Amino acid sequence: MNPIPYVDIHTHLFRPEKETITVQNIFPGEGFAAFSGRNFYSVGLHPWHIKTPEENNQLLVQVEEALEFDHVIFVGETGLDRRSETNFEEQKRVFEAQAFMAEEYQKPLIIHCVKAYNEVLEIHKKMEPGMTWIFHGYNGSVQMTQQLAKQNFFFSFGEFLFLPGTKAIESFRILPLNKIFFETDEYDGEVEYMYKQGARLKKIPEEEITMAVWDNFNRIENKLMSRF
Repeated sequence: MNPIPYVDIHTHLFRPEKETITVQNIFPGEGFAAFSGRNFYSVGLHPWHIKTPEENNQLLVQVEEALEFDHVIFVGETGLDRRSETNFEEQKRVFEAQAFMAEEYQKPLIIHCVKAYNEVLEIHKKMEPGMTWIFHGYNGSVQMTQQLAKQNFFFSFGEFLFLPGTKAIESFRILPLNKIFFETDEYDGEVEYMYKQGARLKKIPEEEITMAVWDNFNRIENKLMSRF
């Protein structure tokens, strides 16, 4: 048994692993279980699911209702996606609304971003948020990664770490350990595989990277330590 738990910062699957902290993504209005010890939730309106402004406002109310629960610990995933067919200006409005919720409810923000890093960075600079913003499924260039890291973003890595030649691998290698998380997203395997791959890429012991991610998680969710 690993004395330090793995953290799966973003998953779409219910994963009742006893030795892993999971943050399961749910959508507005979707039901979720009571707090069970190590299974937490995030809730957000995804850019793929943008509708009319009126419909989006109703969905945002449902997001806010879910944020009232203590075990819903992140806002998101939300974000910007230039490949999506949904209206980009409405994506930005909805994203900013959820970023404000993250501030109001004091919960970190999980970000889906495709070809819109500059726009997310611009909004971040405008808002100057106090809460942590985390790019999930990160696959940005080294140059963009360096720029974002200076603005105190965090980066969550998943299956891209197993694909040779991806930007994610080079960006992962240059990031300090205090900036990274791991996730399974829609992958049906265990997050442990991401940790092992990350340790290989960094050429460090798995225990070192496990401790670093655990420290990162507790740094952004400093109330968690008292729950175990």
